[in-house]
Amino acid sequence: MNRRNVVFVAAALAAVAIGAGTALRRARVDDDDDGPVAPVDIWSLTFDGLDAGAIALAGWRGRPLLLNFWATWCGPCVVEMPLLDRFAKEQGGAGWRVLALAVDQADPVRRFVAERALRLPVAIAGGIGLDLSRQLGNLGGGLPFTAVFDSSGAAVKRHLGAVSRDLLAGWMKSIR
Repeated sequence: MNRRNVVFVAAALAAVAIGAGTALRRARVDDDDDGPVAPVDIWSLTFDGLDAGAIALAGWRGRPLLLNFWATWCGPCVVEMPLLDRFAKEQGGAGWRVLALAVDQADPVRRFVAERALRLPVAIAGGIGLDLSRQLGNLGGGLPFTAVFDSSGAAVKRHLGAVSRDLLAGWMKSIR
């Protein structure tokens, strides 16, 4: 890699870090806040899947849903994705649905999913995804952001930042 590319990559990483830090500081008061959020009819939403098909959440009605907003260029998102993939696999039998909603372009997302052999459902939301995450309580627009819905479709949990195994286990026990 030549010097120009190294400088460009370093500047891009610095910009992402500054933006993420600013978003985290702005949204810190909302982190893990279980208070009310704007009502969203989650079951009416449809997103573009990676394989040209649509993912309609109406078919997931009646099950708890973990909706994770992420991007391929987001470091914490990259770290948490294998954990979410395992959670989706292990808890699918218990009725949980997981959707990784990429606030990104389709081609980098396809490469990311293929390189890591992820099996959880992934959809593309682009900029609309950030608007939706803000409606769900992510006021600063930071990533990753996770919203959890009970089987009735009510938003019951939200978390800004990478999820942990313990956090997922707590949600699994408390949400039906």
